[in-house]
Amino acid sequence: MPVDEEDFAVFRGFDGTRRRQAWTPIRMRLFHQDEEGRILVESDFPWLGAYAPVMRDTAIDALGALFSPQGELLPLSCEEANLHVFHALTVVDALDLERSDLVLYPNSDQIMQIKKYAFIAERIRGLTLFKVPRLLSHSLYITEEVVKAVNRSGLRGVGFRLLWDETVIEDP
Repeated sequence: MPVDEEDFAVFRGFDGTRRRQAWTPIRMRLFHQDEEGRILVESDFPWLGAYAPVMRDTAIDALGALFSPQGELLPLSCEEANLHVFHALTVVDALDLERSDLVLYPNSDQIMQIKKYAFIAERIRGLTLFKVPRLLSHSLYITEEVVKAVNRSGLRGVGFRLLWDETVIEDP
């Protein structure tokens, strides 16, 4: 977590434009217990949010080659660990609005929730991770290649949820 909660706005403001030149490392702190006092297991991806993954050196060593073509790793300031946040520079209008099941905010075309995802496969082919323009402050989407690399690497404290499978053909 950022030491200063206002810094969450910096991470939520990641919009695909380069930040490295003007970047000042944000001060972070690690949590070792949850709200109920249970001890948390150390993670190679300390959780900040789905929109901005935080990585320890072990994760960078294992996955940096997959991540770096689609974004930049920005250093964070933390007394306990060497941490970087991944800022995706690949923003692709790949969400299939017709086939996805969306909940919009009232009287708006802004997406509040996605109940079922569908992507335009041709637009994400060859990518390892990306963001979509209408959901910049929501999630970073990763492809199967990254999931397989994480599973092979033995990184700790990272999991994924399948949102969409292009091999599944749905009836019209």
